[in-house]
Amino acid sequence: MATFDGKFIRGIAGNVIFKQRGKKQVIQGKSKKKLIDMTRATFDAAFIFGRASTLSSYIRSNASQIIRFNDSGMISRFTGECNQVLQKAYPNKDHILDHSQDYFSRLNGFEFNQASPLKNYFFAQPMVTLSEQQVTIDLPELDIPRDLKPAMNANFCIMAFDVMLFDLENGKYKQQEIQSFEIPLKNLPLTIPAQQLVFEGSPAALCVIALGIYYFEKTFAGTAMMNHADLSPSALLKAAFCPGIAVVQDKWHDIDFKEKRKRKKLDKAKKTKPKTSRSDKNSSIEPTIS
Repeated sequence: MATFDGKFIRGIAGNVIFKQRGKKQVIQGKSKKKLIDMTRATFDAAFIFGRASTLSSYIRSNASQIIRFNDSGMISRFTGECNQVLQKAYPNKDHILDHSQDYFSRLNGFEFNQASPLKNYFFAQPMVTLSEQQVTIDLPELDIPRDLKPAMNANFCIMAFDVMLFDLENGKYKQQEIQSFEIPLKNLPLTIPAQQLVFEGSPAALCVIALGIYYFEKTFAGTAMMNHADLSPSALLKAAFCPGIAVVQDKWHDIDFKEKRKRKKLDKAKKTKPKTSRSDKNSSIEPTIS
């Protein structure tokens, strides 16, 4: 069914599809390609890929302040990694999430910008502790520049952590405030004391932690961020489940997971062979002798 909103028509009417693209009305015909009858395994894999694509987009969106600049292939790479994880995490046809295995550890260390991988700029190892109600990040004492690579002309940098919680069973998520601290990059070497950051946790929620570094330069016009397409170190520090049994969080935001549709089987027309009589089978062309 097509609808008119006062400016544009959207939807399907007969064999015509109406769309809005920017400020233009787009009209196209429906595809005449024959549908492909998918097997049960292919149908289930496609459903899981859809969930992986959705989860990937929510993580990227919620971590957008950390990521800032990403490489051109990041979205495809990250969606593929999420798909590999979920294909293992939903092992049965009922698609019940398996919490017993650490499948999401595959995402640990995922780099959002391959032009400036975080592992080439930050060399210390933060410790992450997950409980039912709390996420704790302990950073060791940092020796600069041994543990953190300064950018050329940078006066200081800000190290920022973003903790996201996802209830995959009930389709909910929570975004928390980014926590960060400043690190001077002049008059090196210097030592930064150990620090602890505390975030909210939730029973059985998937905790995804993103880490990014912003470099800044002080000029006569003020302070300017130096990050750009080739200098924006950011990665996933950890992805794992908090312990406990999931509790529905009514105040969390909804995840727009698409409901699984019933698999449609195409009616394949049986090819019927023309019937031939016995006399036709036994008949042959006799040569004529004159």
